[in-house]
Order: sequence, then structure tokens, then C-alpha cells
Amino acid sequence: MADFSIYLAMVLLATFKFMFAALPGAVAGLPFLGIYISITTGGLISFNVFYFMANYFIKRTLDNKLKKIKAGTYKPKKNFTKMNKSLVKLKMTTAGFWIITIAAPLVISVPIGTIVVAKFYRHHKESYWISTASLLIFGAVFTYLIQLLVS
Repeated sequence: MADFSIYLAMVLLATFKFMFAALPGAVAGLPFLGIYISITTGGLISFNVFYFMANYFIKRTLDNKLKKIKAGTYKPKKNFTKMNKSLVKLKMTTAGFWIITIAAPLVISVPIGTIVVAKFYRHHKESYWISTASLLIFGAVFTYLIQLLVS
């Protein structure tokens, strides 16, 4: 029963922070395949939910912004920060497409990174498959590296 709770914890952790989701399983001494299946299941569930719901979340955010503007309570943020400028420049390049579709769900967090991928590249059908493949590949890499570090 204790193993099931660890597997469940890894699935739930992978839905948000994929990079570190293998840690509880590695500390508990669970096998590689069990850890890998758990974290990729959690990551893929979260990725699919947020990828296909991204338009809803983007629209909801814009609607809330419009409500605040109409109510007079909206405080404008600085739009052109150095980070935003560099992200837009990166977005426009071919290398940026690959970097963002592969790394955003892994590094930022699965929900936020997935919404970034869907917002920037939803018109590229291959972006979904590239991000899915990166979750599967890096799930194995992270599991292996964390097991190496823990043992």
C-alpha cells in the first residue's frame, strides 16, 4: 500500500513539476520502469489537459482583464521587459520553436509551459507531438539521473 501512495505522489507531482517528480520514487527505491511510467503518466495527463484547454485559459484571462479595465481597477503592467523581448525574439526563430516546444513544459512547469507552447505554436500541428515526445524522452532521462544521484 505504501508503494501505491508513492506512485500516486509521483503522478500528482509530475502534473506540475515534471523535473523533480522522480525523486520520491528514487528515495523509496522503486524500480526504474515504475517511476518512469508514473511520472510520464502525470506529465502527459497535465500536458494534454492544458494544451487543449489553453484557448479557454487565454480567453478567460483576457476577459478578466477587460472586466478590470471597465471597472477602473486595472493596473497596467510593464509589457516590454527584457525577458519578454528576448522571449519574443526567440519565438520568431526556428531554434526558438524547438527550444520552446521541448523545454517549456519541462523547465517552467507543465501547465504554464504547455500554455506557452499552445499560445505560440498551436497553429503548428507538430508542436503537440514534439512536446509529447520530449516529455517521454526526458522522463527517462530525469528518472535515470535522479536514480544515479540518490543511489
